[in-house]
Amino acid sequence: MSVCVKVKNSNRGSTNSRDFSIYDFAHSGQSKARAPKSNVLAVNASETDEVLDEEMLSTTTTQRRNDPSGMETAGAPEEVTYCDYTIDIWFLISEHVRPEDVGRFALICRKTAEVVQSAKFWHHLYRKHYDRNVDLPRWLQPDCMVLMKGLRARTVRALYYTYQPFVNRIAASAFTDPHRVTGRQLIFSWYTKCKSGWNYCFKLKTRLIPGSRAAQSARMQEQRESLEYLRDMYANPEEGCQILIITTNTMHLLPQYHEQLTVKSFTQTLAQGFTNYKVRLQMADYSKRIVDEMVFVPVRRVRLLDWWNPEYYREDPTIEKKPAVEEEPDEFQQQQQLEFDPNDVYWHWED
Repeated sequence: MSVCVKVKNSNRGSTNSRDFSIYDFAHSGQSKARAPKSNVLAVNASETDEVLDEEMLSTTTTQRRNDPSGMETAGAPEEVTYCDYTIDIWFLISEHVRPEDVGRFALICRKTAEVVQSAKFWHHLYRKHYDRNVDLPRWLQPDCMVLMKGLRARTVRALYYTYQPFVNRIAASAFTDPHRVTGRQLIFSWYTKCKSGWNYCFKLKTRLIPGSRAAQSARMQEQRESLEYLRDMYANPEEGCQILIITTNTMHLLPQYHEQLTVKSFTQTLAQGFTNYKVRLQMADYSKRIVDEMVFVPVRRVRLLDWWNPEYYREDPTIEKKPAVEEEPDEFQQQQQLEFDPNDVYWHWED
């Protein structure tokens, strides 16, 4: 069942149109008669249901004509009728939304945004694209999806294993623009020995927009003022994080910083011989003053991994590799041992 709402669509293109203030009504000498509320509420229920059923699948648009001759007055407001559908209808429509169209669907109206923020939507999206033939990590299996905390992040990560268009994006991730790291905060850095040389990794994080849903979730997980943080569907400790991996043939010593730094600039040019690259990474402090500059040459490959990339969790040594199903994931993360060889991995924490 739908409810018709009539609104006046003002002509924004007119130069004389402006927003009305409370003073326009307080000092107005013109008064209009209004019907009593008792007469407005006395509506026949049967007639109302009949009208709503007729307008269930249609949206009508009417225009107010002030000119008795039939000519529409220039600049006159239009009266438009919209159908406000119930949220149950939007839930049924959401079952046919593709994963890449979730953002567009949420921007239709407030009710579609409410649908996307529900656990029912993400549970259905996971079950719809789940493939038992795909080897998912333990914490992305169906028995782990019963947890409300972090449901959205786990569903997004599972789609990059099971949904083919997202898998194709990962295959083309080698062409990801690494200049997106500019302006991100450095969390810590480490380097590992590989067959073709050395991998220098930098874990970076962007600043969350104040008042956004991700910022509210991060604040709830830090304060834990109530048990609602256990049901926070948007909880994601890796929100806004990226890992920059630079592969070189030679070994470089990574400096250890004692203050929070951000990436001031990132440049990648051809090195001498035109077979490898030269990467220059400048770090700045809170006042945007350059405090350090790292140059890597020759560079064989540069990769940038976002938090939803499956390879992201294989490269980060601070993330457990085999977590179990738990009621409180954060407590288990503290108890899990880091599964990596300390002789091959060297990492530095940033205060």
